[in-house]
Amino acid sequence: MITLDNIERIMVQYGFDEGLIKEIIEVFQKRMKEDGEKAFQVWFNNLNYSPPEEFQNESVASAIYERYSQWFDQEVSRLEKETGLSWQEQSEDIASLSEKARKSQLVLRHRLTDINWDLMDLKN
Repeated sequence: MITLDNIERIMVQYGFDEGLIKEIIEVFQKRMKEDGEKAFQVWFNNLNYSPPEEFQNESVASAIYERYSQWFDQEVSRLEKETGLSWQEQSEDIASLSEKARKSQLVLRHRLTDINWDLMDLKN
């Protein structure tokens, strides 16, 4: 069930910003082209609360936050409500990064893991 179409469909359902969806899908398309579909599926399944490597660089993570800051801030608030923890507590493992990078990585790792779980539920 891990296909780019399914990932994109769930991102739309989650209310991802349209531009962000496009950027993420482009990254995923490149990875799939380089590694193959099966390897991509295994990689996506194994993200497990890690942002994709392409978004782990602090300057890349900060830049993507700046482009979609309104959406990221909404998602940070949602995550705080969902978990009962502040975004700072949720991102203690990346506390050395800037606030913008921390927020973008926090949201990406949570939401992409949620998408993977949704796809696994579709499989069952």
